[in-house]
Amino acid sequence: MVVFLIVTILYLLISIAFASKTSIFYDTHNKYDVLLNTDTGVLLNWNTFAIAQDNSKHILFSAIVSLFAYPIFLISQNLAKTGTQFTHIYGFGLIILQILISATSVTLIYSCIKDLCKKRLTRVLIIGIMIVSFPQIFMSVNIERFIYAQLSLVVFIFLVSKLKNQESYLIDIAAIPLFGITLTNIYVYFINLLLEFKINLKKILTHLSLLVAMSYFILVSTKSYNSFFLVKNTINSDSMFIATLPILEKIKMTILRLIYPILYFPGQEILYNTKMVQNGAVNKVFLILGAIVLLLAIIGGIRNFKKKVPKLCLGIILANIVLHGVIGYSLDSANIMVIHFTFAIILLLGYLAQTLSKKQTKLLNVFLGIVFITIVISNIQGFIEIFNLGVQSYPR
Repeated sequence: MVVFLIVTILYLLISIAFASKTSIFYDTHNKYDVLLNTDTGVLLNWNTFAIAQDNSKHILFSAIVSLFAYPIFLISQNLAKTGTQFTHIYGFGLIILQILISATSVTLIYSCIKDLCKKRLTRVLIIGIMIVSFPQIFMSVNIERFIYAQLSLVVFIFLVSKLKNQESYLIDIAAIPLFGITLTNIYVYFINLLLEFKINLKKILTHLSLLVAMSYFILVSTKSYNSFFLVKNTINSDSMFIATLPILEKIKMTILRLIYPILYFPGQEILYNTKMVQNGAVNKVFLILGAIVLLLAIIGGIRNFKKKVPKLCLGIILANIVLHGVIGYSLDSANIMVIHFTFAIILLLGYLAQTLSKKQTKLLNVFLGIVFITIVISNIQGFIEIFNLGVQSYPR
């Protein structure tokens, strides 16, 4: 509960500071890609969160999120009658919802880490890094879909962790928001089936049949099936530029656009005084620190490879690197995709800490403290840039 409150209060303070001067986190005058390739203002105009059907990559997004966002929409309409601009009320209301969603994800991850780390300082540093990391803050205070996708992944991993290899149909239910919010995330469910039942086809087919039946019922009852048939076109359009990209350039982009923003504010520049885009100009010291964190997380997973959750976390990291780095899907905007696997890195750091000696734990704490401080510095610099852009081009 303490972690939940800390995250909520911190992110609310950041949001209030921005909302008092600029609408850049919720209203970008219906322009695409204003902030690091996010769809912020367009999503608000479409009202994707409350009443509009989303695209083929997010088949059930509107159906699921509207359960919480539609009441905010109605309240905002009523408050707007008093003279306050609807966009500001509704936009900030959605940001509050995202902050609560984010705080829930962080709290669930901390619950898992608490079971692993006996040293209070170590687990505080690990979860602290998640709280101040670029993707966690940015996707909490900037209107987008990604923080909801993260929660669907975290809830799934949390259930697997707490069930401790017990067979349960709760896992099948938890898989619905996995693919419903972001279609590609369903791979985690299939990995879990293989880890749980190996070659027991009867068990696998039983669970798959239940998932298909439930998904079909929900898709039909919510009339969310129309966009399902456009998946191929969407994937092709998102990956089109990758076809001619040289392999060395792809590797460079993977490091600078996918690995670096796991923790740190991405290299960026302001174009036309209207948008912030990635440019790969990163701090090399921060890049090395981030790479070490990723390496330590992988070591934590390998040391605990007999356990299912570390296997799943390693699978999540690998799948995202393959999807965005090797295949190249949305590699140009990979900074906004890292929210799908940063939590896995954080959780694996908890597993690593579990295996360390007292002396090694002290060294880890010093390193994590340095990483924490550098992340804060990086994000302060980056968010000041966003603030200045917002005040100049998207004033409140």
